Amino acid sequence: MSEKREQWGSRLGFILASLGMAVGTGNIWRFPRMAGLYDGGSFLIAYLVANLMWAIPLMMTEIAIGKRMRKGTVGSFRDFVGQKYAWLGAWCAFVCAAITFYYAVVFSWALRYFFMALIGTFKPGLDSQSLWNNVINDPIKGILWDFIAVAIAGIIIYKGVQGGLEKANKVMIPTLFISLIITAIWGLTKPGATLGLKYLFVPNWAALASPAVWLNAFAQASWSTGAGWGEMLTYAVYTKENEDVVANTHMVVFGDMLGAMSGALAVLPLVFAFSPNEAASIETLKAGNYGLTFIYLTKFFSETPGGALIASLFFLALSFAALTSLLPQTEVIVRNYIDAGYDRKKATILVSIAVFIFGIPSAANIKFLNNQDWVWGVALLVSGVMFAFAVYRYGVDKFRNELINPDSDISIGKSYNIRIMLFPVLFAVLFGWWIWRSLTWHPTDWWNPFLEDSVGTIIMQFVIVGLALYLMNDKFAKWIKS
Repeated sequence: MSEKREQWGSRLGFILASLGMAVGTGNIWRFPRMAGLYDGGSFLIAYLVANLMWAIPLMMTEIAIGKRMRKGTVGSFRDFVGQKYAWLGAWCAFVCAAITFYYAVVFSWALRYFFMALIGTFKPGLDSQSLWNNVINDPIKGILWDFIAVAIAGIIIYKGVQGGLEKANKVMIPTLFISLIITAIWGLTKPGATLGLKYLFVPNWAALASPAVWLNAFAQASWSTGAGWGEMLTYAVYTKENEDVVANTHMVVFGDMLGAMSGALAVLPLVFAFSPNEAASIETLKAGNYGLTFIYLTKFFSETPGGALIASLFFLALSFAALTSLLPQTEVIVRNYIDAGYDRKKATILVSIAVFIFGIPSAANIKFLNNQDWVWGVALLVSGVMFAFAVYRYGVDKFRNELINPDSDISIGKSYNIRIMLFPVLFAVLFGWWIWRSLTWHPTDWWNPFLEDSVGTIIMQFVIVGLALYLMNDKFAKWIKS
């Protein structure tokens, strides 16, 4: 392989691309749904704690390893942790890939709704529930739009780091935030919208005693920021030697939180503004509907003067958010192929074809998509523990002093050590609660691996993938070029 290494054109390019990675549909499609489901202000508190305790130390770890090793996840774990741990990097890449397969479908939904907004589909009297049902229950169109979504991402990645990823994010990230802010301001002018603000910012303190709030806050922090996906590790491969690990991490995480708040401000006040009463609004949010953004907002847009224009802006923002996150997810897989000796163009074509093929089940069947979101969203917590293990092997103090602080304007102290050391404890508590909670949903058939959200389905998929990757460790280690 040639050592002519690709690199970000500027620090701004890296920050915007990283923000694009973090600010995605997790902020606009997922965060408002989670905040609505788990008592608004209470969820915000848990979400802030999750970012401080989990996302920030994990993303600093990823950047530091990627910056040092200059390889994707498989090569980094092989060279940084040890030859026999290449499979851990393969696990991180697989989890990212598994999410990418169905995430491209979510991007395709946003594209379809943006297109429908442009052609005037959202008119008074629109049955938004039927429209959503048609979108998710039409396999042929679902697969076609998924192909379009994957092709768009593939073309950008094909053009490389500066010519594709950096250039695209410099346009999309500012446009995304401007569109969200306009939508939020429009929504806040509607009668009753202030009740949404109250729900979002005034915590129900009793709800903080619920393990569900904390588990979903940590899952959201991982899902939204990209912590544990291997994305920050991959993007760090293209950074300059003296890139600031601490400052960049905090900018990305707090930028992601700003994106999440913008998404919530664009969605939750509208739910309250257009519902018959406050109780109906809360009932809508507590339903936890995957189509919250697509069903209820579309209804609001169709019934309000000026709603068609706002709908176009909102779904443009959602499309850009999905795309800016789909790009680094795909790049994680592409980077590993490049490390194996493939050139970028060939690797991008191969990976794009795979993303489309393995995304077909999610594009054709919403239940399959829900299952994959259930399984691999939790798997991100497992990936986080694997990165923590890499730090333990190296030495926590040594890692912080040698790989994080030297090029950082603000040095990180022992708080990093404490948080990294707590990773296994946090994982054990959260994962243990998750198992217990799942058993209450399916007390007699929890073992059934073919149920959408059972314990059995996650155990089966984790065991199959984990065992296969472990047995293939030597092949992975040899596959990546030295």
